[in-house]
Amino acid sequence: MSGVLVLLRHGESSANAEELFTGVLDVPLTERGRAEARRAGEQLLEVGLWPTHWVCSPMRRGRETADALLEVGPEPERFDLDGRLLERNYGALTGHAKAEVLARYGEESFRTWRRSVHVAPPALDAAQVQALEGPLQDYPHVRITPTESLHDVIVRVEPLWRDLLAPALAAGDHILVIAHGNSLRALCAVLDGLDDAEVEALNIPNAHPLVYEVDASGVPSPRGGRYLDPDSAQEAAAIIARAGGT
Repeated sequence: MSGVLVLLRHGESSANAEELFTGVLDVPLTERGRAEARRAGEQLLEVGLWPTHWVCSPMRRGRETADALLEVGPEPERFDLDGRLLERNYGALTGHAKAEVLARYGEESFRTWRRSVHVAPPALDAAQVQALEGPLQDYPHVRITPTESLHDVIVRVEPLWRDLLAPALAAGDHILVIAHGNSLRALCAVLDGLDDAEVEALNIPNAHPLVYEVDASGVPSPRGGRYLDPDSAQEAAAIIARAGGT
């Protein structure tokens, strides 16, 4: 029996709409984002795929995406909130407009902080970390550090795959993971064995279900997954790429 894994980036958030470095800033969805999430749920229903186990980022935009899905389909049998799926922490860039950061620090630093696998942005101070962690501190596996590279996110999502997702999928479960652009890029890096260049080139568009089938040995296929609406997803990913990436 094969399991099915569906990855879903949350719908548009208020910070997405304002083109901010969001990271661990806990922001809501926009009305457009809620509509995008409902449409993602409708797509899943249209193909007869409604996972019974959901694993969701505890950030508000993740939880609101789950709520929007439940407006069009049934509750899952199991629902886990897991802090290992938090968005990447953009450190001292958090909450700042991307255009502002580009103008202040220049193209090279801007691109490196957004897309490099191993380079982290400047760090937050302890008080800033505490303020950002406050709304999330009661959820499992939440640990906000002063800043993160994408490699740091890969390191924190790998145990989620190894200890929770892979065994359940190998047993035939159908799982929906609701998370963020960078935590899903990190999870794809683990699933697909992506090298640094492939990770840097990967963009995950908002609210487009990405589907993998996982065999009894825990091997996902196809490599890179398949979008339910590939043309629309590729167009949305190309827009993200032209803007500099997630």
